Amino acid sequence: MVLLRSFILSASVAALTVFSNAAPTPSSSVSIEPTPTADREPTPTVTTEPVSEPHPGHPATPIAANACGTLAHTNSEELKYKHVVDCYNSIPFDSAQAATTLATVLTIFKDYYVFTDSALARTAPAPFVNAPQDIVGELEKIGRSKYTSDYKFHNDILAAVTELGDGHAAYSISCYESYIFAQNLTLYIPVVNGEQSVRVYSDEAKRGYDDCIVETINGEGALSYLRTYARDNFGMSHDTNARLNFMLASQDYDTVSGNYIGSPGMFSQRSTVPEGPHLDYKLKCSDSDDPIELREEWRILPQIDTAFTDSSSYVKNVCIAPLVTVEPPAEGGLLRRRNEPVHRITKRAEPGTVPAPTGPQFPGADVLVAGNATVFYHLKSHPDTGVMVCHTFLPSDPEAEKDVILAGLVAFHDQNVTNIIVDFQGNTGGSVDLSAFLVQMLFPNKDPLDAAFPADMRVTKALQELSKLSFNASGISYFNARDFVNLSNGSAVYENNDLFDKPITQTRNGRSSLWTEKTTLNFPPVAEKYMTAAASFPWTAKAENIRILTDGRCGSACGMASYFWTALHDVAAYAIGGTHGEDLSMFSFAGASVLKMAELQGFYKIANLTSPMSDVPYKNSITFSWLQMYGKGRTTPLEYDAELYRPKFRLDFTPENARSREVMWNDVAAAAWK
Repeated sequence: MVLLRSFILSASVAALTVFSNAAPTPSSSVSIEPTPTADREPTPTVTTEPVSEPHPGHPATPIAANACGTLAHTNSEELKYKHVVDCYNSIPFDSAQAATTLATVLTIFKDYYVFTDSALARTAPAPFVNAPQDIVGELEKIGRSKYTSDYKFHNDILAAVTELGDGHAAYSISCYESYIFAQNLTLYIPVVNGEQSVRVYSDEAKRGYDDCIVETINGEGALSYLRTYARDNFGMSHDTNARLNFMLASQDYDTVSGNYIGSPGMFSQRSTVPEGPHLDYKLKCSDSDDPIELREEWRILPQIDTAFTDSSSYVKNVCIAPLVTVEPPAEGGLLRRRNEPVHRITKRAEPGTVPAPTGPQFPGADVLVAGNATVFYHLKSHPDTGVMVCHTFLPSDPEAEKDVILAGLVAFHDQNVTNIIVDFQGNTGGSVDLSAFLVQMLFPNKDPLDAAFPADMRVTKALQELSKLSFNASGISYFNARDFVNLSNGSAVYENNDLFDKPITQTRNGRSSLWTEKTTLNFPPVAEKYMTAAASFPWTAKAENIRILTDGRCGSACGMASYFWTALHDVAAYAIGGTHGEDLSMFSFAGASVLKMAELQGFYKIANLTSPMSDVPYKNSITFSWLQMYGKGRTTPLEYDAELYRPKFRLDFTPENARSREVMWNDVAAAAWK
């Protein structure tokens, strides 16, 4: 099945004052209404000329006519924040392009996005912090606004989508994410002697600031500043503390080197424009009585090789999407295909290859088996404990990874392991089929639907037309009734298109829409060779022998596995990081239901149907959730069911375990099996 950050576009443009029919230039009688802060910082209100820095606190200054030419001809080592910002703000606003873009985005969010109604809910129990979000209303407000800045227009759409707090919902426009903004200081928030403070995880400039306490950022208490930034500027979770862990530095597994390497986090390395050209820090280091005040400019890392000479050629060569011929997916099946849910930065702050390991990274943890998605370690200090790291559910070959998982579990058995730690840190999802397989390798199904979620979908006339052709066609997944179970008929799949042809009207949070009956995905049975092996393992179906370790950066397929093990099989989870003494979600977003707008357009083209949307003119990755899942016996969608996100145990980062997974694993083993 498909899993990814995503976002929905709506069909009707009739209510939009500015972008109607011929898409005239916005009327001067309509003023811009600033949207809330989102994944990128907002531009100031623009009435005449664009400004050089997209932050309300800076004065408006005219931009050079050839700002993109200056950017293009500046040596990469000399690039500054101003060069990128001036180029972005020099892109002329095109009302026709904006009208097409907004109409498509509105259609997605009004007619296809599955949480349009659920996002209106007014309750947000801990650990969630989300307020009601009317995504359709926010987009319609953008349509009634006057724009002279193309950057501002796209940034406002991004802000509206980000506020949903849905890791599957994304509005990523390549035109304005062509450069990475990186800080020399990466940060984390360990607890030392019972006190939590922001500290320097790594000083990339090698000035000796590692582990210095960060007292303030831009004049505000550092922890308060980071929490506010995570709450207001990042949309990967409804939980501020899970967002905080995405912001900060961590150790993430690198498949090339086979090592854990430092990752800067999304606060210190951004693909979206920061609020200003620098950050001000006040540090307190152990080797000095005096505070150290630093003004750190953003370093600029180009992400494109496309040539341009001015704003016009930048739009033509970098922004505009090329015409493509849509082909059926090379690999069918919504359970196996998916897109990456989290926007990955492709270049690190220090570009270059990671050196190959010269020896074991962890002296006290032997690597037994390693694949593309899973690595199996044996703890020497706890010889009865093995660690199964599952850092992604998106391996190059999900079927081959099943054999890796079996080999790893057999290796555990050969080492007399009886206890297993499943490390999900940094796993933002992947193949739903692989997730269900992993669940069943530890807790085999007693019933065909044990590893299945009840679910439903929005239904529109356009979707019904697509589903009819999908039922008997190859290459059109996601809306094919054959992929779903008819729950009124046991565990049998649909033999006709009734799932989409016979919708029901439901009112959710005051809004009525057509929905399918409750259904669930049709998971293939696990092959006998795997189930036979699982039956012989000493930990199988024994919650007391299994623990989950997560930092909340666990999304979609990872969230599904976490839910099944904890809610249905009573496995205890340890969540690490966030704010000391506060709740932290086990997983950041739920549900295996991500679809790219471009894929949906492709399905309509393959079916020879007219899509209700136009293609977006700019290169993009626009994604949205299309399948609403529920916990067993629950009525609140899993995406918003905060109670199911709470772990049984909490851990804090320390300077030692934040830099060594081996130390962390031993901490969990010691706490779990005394």
